[in-house]
Amino acid sequence: MITPKRHNTAEEYPIATRLQHLPHALTPTQLDRLHWLLFALIALGTLAQTQVCLFLAQLTHIAPNTWRQRLKRFRQQPFPQQTLFPTLLRLVVAWLRLPEVFLALDATTLGNRWTVLALGVVVHQHTIPVAWTVVRGNTKGAWLPLCEAMLALLRGALPKAMPVYGLTDWGLWSPELFGAIQRNRWHPLMRINAQGYFRPLWGRRKRPLVAFCPARAGQQVALAGEAFRYRLRCTLVVFWGAGAQDVWYLLTDLPARAVCGSWYGYRMWIEQGFRWLKRGCFGWHRCRVGSAAGMDWLWLVYALGCLLVVRAGRSDACGIVLWDRHRRSASVLLLGLMSLLVKCWRSVLSVDSEILGFSSGGEPE
Repeated sequence: MITPKRHNTAEEYPIATRLQHLPHALTPTQLDRLHWLLFALIALGTLAQTQVCLFLAQLTHIAPNTWRQRLKRFRQQPFPQQTLFPTLLRLVVAWLRLPEVFLALDATTLGNRWTVLALGVVVHQHTIPVAWTVVRGNTKGAWLPLCEAMLALLRGALPKAMPVYGLTDWGLWSPELFGAIQRNRWHPLMRINAQGYFRPLWGRRKRPLVAFCPARAGQQVALAGEAFRYRLRCTLVVFWGAGAQDVWYLLTDLPARAVCGSWYGYRMWIEQGFRWLKRGCFGWHRCRVGSAAGMDWLWLVYALGCLLVVRAGRSDACGIVLWDRHRRSASVLLLGLMSLLVKCWRSVLSVDSEILGFSSGGEPE
């Protein structure tokens, strides 16, 4: 049986080092299963059960059916979201050393089988999930209680002095969600449609939202006042980006002079993160998990995998000279994934170019 070697530095063996931050939230058995699934995700680019079991069987000389039963029992265990989600958020912020945090909230689907409402930290044109709720596809119900429950789990996870911004699209707008983000001592930055009214503090009468649209692209209008008929005290931000066709109507609790409408563009990164999880590199669309708890465990593996990839990509982005110097020819995530692949093979299996007989120049020596 091949077991991972022990190393002195985190850079030599990043997977085991990161899991050392989760012992109070998971049992030793869960940490072991999570460790092997993370390694399989990085090496295979998918968590499809058959591929993972065959890969781990060849790696550890344990029967594939034994691995299948182990992973099945692992997915059947209750998911400790109350302790795991705050720990995961603190781990992402601390490991990436983020001075401010932008959190995007959105939903994604896996065909007609599953719908996942995810809250993630947006960084480097990507999203690292830190909280999520899995429901059956095409299930009727309100999204607001699920959003409020996730936000309540993360309350107090970050220092009060750290700026945290919650970004949502207009499909999730509600004054209750606006207040739920504020209760976490975070700043909502929520997009709304233009079918409403707003009364500035200096005005006596409410006016349609479209009346505050800038005269031309590349401008922003920010006014404090009251929105809609229920008189929500907030700041209206109308942002028309240079070269953009759509105008963003945003509501926030930040002062008018302290908010920038372009921040809302970070919300688009969560859609890029969903593409990465599916057909990008992690192959979520190949999974056939039949329970919501099992999907929760898989998303934990995806979240830790995204964190590992982003961290490795940030470390290697400065040291690698790409073929196109005028723009980034490869994303931070792709650089990180390639870096982790090399580190995993070298540290766990001791694979090197000298053993394989390769030469660095591509010509036989």
